[in-house]
Amino acid sequence: MRNLFRNCLYQGKNLFRDFGFSFWSLAYPLILSVFFYLSFSGMMNIELENINLGIEEGNRIGYILEEIEILNIHNISQDQAIEKLNNDEIHGFIDEDLNLRVKKSGINQTIIKEIIEQIKQMERLNRPIGNYDFEVDYILDRNQNANPIIVTFYSLIAMVSTYGVFAGIVTVILIQANLTNIGARLSITPLKKYNFLIAGFIVALTLNLFANGVLFIFIKYALKIQLFNEIKYSSIFVILGNVFGTALGIFIGASNKRSHNVKTLMAVATTLILSFLSGMMGPHIKVMLDKNIPILGRINPISIISNNLYRVNLLESTKSVKEGILILSLYSILLIFSSYMFLRRRNYDSI
Repeated sequence: MRNLFRNCLYQGKNLFRDFGFSFWSLAYPLILSVFFYLSFSGMMNIELENINLGIEEGNRIGYILEEIEILNIHNISQDQAIEKLNNDEIHGFIDEDLNLRVKKSGINQTIIKEIIEQIKQMERLNRPIGNYDFEVDYILDRNQNANPIIVTFYSLIAMVSTYGVFAGIVTVILIQANLTNIGARLSITPLKKYNFLIAGFIVALTLNLFANGVLFIFIKYALKIQLFNEIKYSSIFVILGNVFGTALGIFIGASNKRSHNVKTLMAVATTLILSFLSGMMGPHIKVMLDKNIPILGRINPISIISNNLYRVNLLESTKSVKEGILILSLYSILLIFSSYMFLRRRNYDSI
């Protein structure tokens, strides 16, 4: 236990001196979150303007629609409606039978459709329409939950939770005789490599969790974005992401004899590709992949983390939680076992 504590202390100091860890795990996520915020802040704070709605003259629900504050009602004929829709003077037109006609889809058109559907439902239930509250707050809340930019931030968190990959690489490099003097010394001593490796794993996991905590505090208090409503499962997936990232770093470090810089580039490329496929570079990419290659979202570890963070926090659904936990755990176990096999067979002709 004393040797383990001493190794943890030594490797902790060594990691803080390593530029790769300091930049990629601490500085880079903060910089990236600021860029995301500056790029998407206008989209995250959408304020709805009044909606221009055309209704056929004598429409039986005209008096109800005029009571809704966000609607500007225009009493027009069907021929005028076509002209005004083509000129974008109105966002939609409702005829006497409550059929909605629009030129294009969008937030305003969706709001009109929701209002009409509510009115139709009230009529089918034979309930007085005038007693129903058509306040827009309900629609705004639903729109906020569906905000694709929030999904992008969950992808960012999923990516940086795997940034223990850089600390994992440093851990393995320290025991490789062809890369460091410390590794050369360890190779000719009776010291157990697994003890050093366990200490490195603990340190890498702890420090990356600390870096994640710094990012979460920055997003919540500096950028004023509330991402976590469900703490229990969110914490589980962030921790599993850190375990997977650290295991991946150890695997990259152990599976080849490349230099430190090359291994770091391999880690950056791997995490960026997985993040790209999870939708961090744009929600439309995720939608396209989920539609055409749905299996990819179920096996991509960063997609698993980001999808579950979105579901448990915004949709309040735990449907895929067990599956995600199982897959991430299996990935981590396989990577650690493979790394051990690589390191176990490693020998050198000369040091």
